[in-house]
Amino acid sequence: MKLNRAKATFGRHETFPLRYGWLPKGFEALTDDPEIFARPEDAMIRLGVGRNMVNAIQYWLQVTGLVTFDGGRGKPTRLGTTLLGTRGDPYLEDDATLWILHWLIASNAESATGFFWFFNRFPMPRFRDSDALRAIGEFSEQELKAPRSASTLKSDISTLLRMYAAEAGRTDEHLDSPFAQLGLVESDPDAGFRSLRGARPALPPVALQFALAQRFGAQPQQPALPIRVVLYSDEGWAAPGAAFRLTEDGLMTGLARVIEQDPRSYELRDTAGVHQLYRRGEVIDPIDILSQHYRGRAAA
Repeated sequence: MKLNRAKATFGRHETFPLRYGWLPKGFEALTDDPEIFARPEDAMIRLGVGRNMVNAIQYWLQVTGLVTFDGGRGKPTRLGTTLLGTRGDPYLEDDATLWILHWLIASNAESATGFFWFFNRFPMPRFRDSDALRAIGEFSEQELKAPRSASTLKSDISTLLRMYAAEAGRTDEHLDSPFAQLGLVESDPDAGFRSLRGARPALPPVALQFALAQRFGAQPQQPALPIRVVLYSDEGWAAPGAAFRLTEDGLMTGLARVIEQDPRSYELRDTAGVHQLYRRGEVIDPIDILSQHYRGRAAA
């Protein structure tokens, strides 16, 4: 999803990071009762959380693209059914699922603009929360041309850091939020936090393949993307290399693993001195990638 300054949103998560069981529980509740979120009191009982957490669960279901809402009625998307259905990964036991959910959040420039900004546009590898707050304020004012309140932006930065950084001495929230496992943001004793690019050998090839399929699908008329564009955010698009915090060598290793697993998907070429990733044939359906992955996992 491309950044659109007219549709940018911040702070809709009620300051609650995405917790471990929320997506499966919310998805199951909505599958059983499509209007459960339109009745907050019933949702509170069904999900065992407070009203603000009900709103947060609904938000995260939407941001990840697992569910759409129309007039209070929720409907699982094809992505949601594939990812969390009985043939997918309903208990989030597969490491690839977590990386894919991260990509879905970090690439959602419209509904999770602060998260998109941090993973695709924030340049500081080591920073304090005050640095991030100042930078996102400048982004909102200068690029979006729509300044947000400091409290709203602070809410996004605080929620993101609590969601991704396992801070020493904090045992409750980072255990509830699985994204700290990815190591994309870490506490830094000198700078406050660090979010460094690396080789990411633990990144499952299917997660990178899914992100690439979505990226190519966003511009189906383009048969190739320069490696620079896959590595860094370009013209408002999310970049897999940035979202997964990959170095160039790490990205190239990841691409080699994707091509090795499916030689028909992509190939690397140098065209007029520009290193590019070409898709072979039609745009790959990201949902088909997930379906094939979970089928293989079930058969293993």
